[in-house]
Amino acid sequence: MSEGLFSKHSSLNAGAIPASAEELSQRYTKLFQQYSRLKAQHAVLKKAVIKEQATNVALQGNLKEKEKELRKLQEQLDLLSFHNERLTKRIQAVQESDQKGNHFSILGGSVKKELAKSTQALDAASLDLEQKIKENERLHEELTERKLEFTDGIHALQQQIKDLEQRVQELQVENTQLNQSNTGESSTQEAQPEQSLKRTIDELQFDLSQKTQLLEELEQTIQQNDGHLLSEIRSLRTILLAKVGDIENTSLKDVLSETSLKTLEDEANNYIHSIGNNTLESKMTSLPHGVAEKLKISHETWREEFVKVSTELQEKKKELDEFLERARQGQDDASLFATQIKEIYDKNDQEIKQLDEKHKEKRNQANARYEEQLKEYLATKEDSMNKIQQLEMLNDALKKENTKLEQEIDQIHTTKPLKVDNETQTDAVIEKEENMENVVYPKEEQEEDEEAFVYTGVDAQPSAVKQEEKKEEKKEKGGDNEENVQMLKLFYEQKIKNMTEKLQKTDSKVVIFAEMYKKSKEKLASEEKDKQMMMSEIERLNNEVKRIQDVLTTEESNHLKQINLMTEYIASMQK
Repeated sequence: MSEGLFSKHSSLNAGAIPASAEELSQRYTKLFQQYSRLKAQHAVLKKAVIKEQATNVALQGNLKEKEKELRKLQEQLDLLSFHNERLTKRIQAVQESDQKGNHFSILGGSVKKELAKSTQALDAASLDLEQKIKENERLHEELTERKLEFTDGIHALQQQIKDLEQRVQELQVENTQLNQSNTGESSTQEAQPEQSLKRTIDELQFDLSQKTQLLEELEQTIQQNDGHLLSEIRSLRTILLAKVGDIENTSLKDVLSETSLKTLEDEANNYIHSIGNNTLESKMTSLPHGVAEKLKISHETWREEFVKVSTELQEKKKELDEFLERARQGQDDASLFATQIKEIYDKNDQEIKQLDEKHKEKRNQANARYEEQLKEYLATKEDSMNKIQQLEMLNDALKKENTKLEQEIDQIHTTKPLKVDNETQTDAVIEKEENMENVVYPKEEQEEDEEAFVYTGVDAQPSAVKQEEKKEEKKEKGGDNEENVQMLKLFYEQKIKNMTEKLQKTDSKVVIFAEMYKKSKEKLASEEKDKQMMMSEIERLNNEVKRIQDVLTTEESNHLKQINLMTEYIASMQK
């Protein structure tokens, strides 16, 4: 039965409250919570700024003290230097006197002892000064660092304060918009604790101002009454003067007897005691009747007004105490809420730290991989460059050899066979050519054996047959030389082609490595962009977590309110 009643009551509540009113109330509660949270943060930041300013002032005071100490030490150093110079002059004078032959050995020994003591004292003082100077420098460095930290902290806190103030303004604008939009039942049902507290505070302040005005008016009236009393006393005094005469020339003893004076004094004392002890109804036979009645009436009215004002002030004090207790309770609630917020922030910070550590590990791994790849690429690039250099060296050597061969071939073609001398039958040019041919293209041993022996003496005569044979041999040798030159050209051309192909391959490899290097750079840039995206995503998730936590707190409070209402309703139904 209880479960059925609970479900019916929940359905009735859901049907009775419109969706728009619930949404507006939730939004209002959220905004109020955000406003209170930002207000608390603003107060905390203000306190932090004040603390930082206090620390800055303290550091400035320490700096001034250290500067004073430094000045004192500098003065001491100047004094010590002056004494040192004075002692050095005395030493010089003593030494000069010793050289001249003065017999003041005792004085010289005492001076030396004093000099030794003074030097020791100077050394100790110089060491102390160096230590103090070092400490002063260290303190200056610490002070500059603290100043920088303080300025950075102040700038950061000021920026946070500005952001919070902007946020507070935005929330106030939203709050005003919601207050304007809330009409009808929603405006009557929604609770406005802050506005009510402000109203009560304004009312109390207005009441206090009124009471202070009343007190001031009463004081003015009292002063006026005192003025009236003084005027009446003066009038009585003039009457007495008219009756008695000059008081300066005549004493009271001359006018009145001692008994009458004592009675007057006693009556005056009784009157004063009656004013202090609220016994105005005592006997005032000696005073004039009109004056006594006026004094009595004025005193009673003043006392009644004073009692009223004091009672009202006590009531206002009670109200203020109650209000302060409520404010303290609100502060306690705010402190609990702040502790909960701190716990949530700590959890978020731990999660952020874990994510940062994971991201750092991944980044380090990626950096290590990319560094290894870059090292491999650089090593391959260096190898390729070395190979290219070797190939270029080979190409240069081959070019040099090719030029040498071309020069030799040109020399062979340009040089013509000279005529044979009839007397010697020898030709130096032919021998040189044969020697060159033997050096460049050595012949086989069979060809050397097949050559015929020719007598080259003085008596020998040239024969036409031998000359023709020599010409034919030269022609054959020239043809062989041309064939060899062509073969060498082909061989070196083939080598050059191979070398050019290798160079092209190395160039293509270099281009490939350059492209790979560019790709690796692009990958690194893309990973950095991914890292930035991850950081922005982490910030967004943190903001989302905060928003969800706020929503959960508001939902919990709403659910608790609904549960309390349902329990009350169930209890009433059971009764």
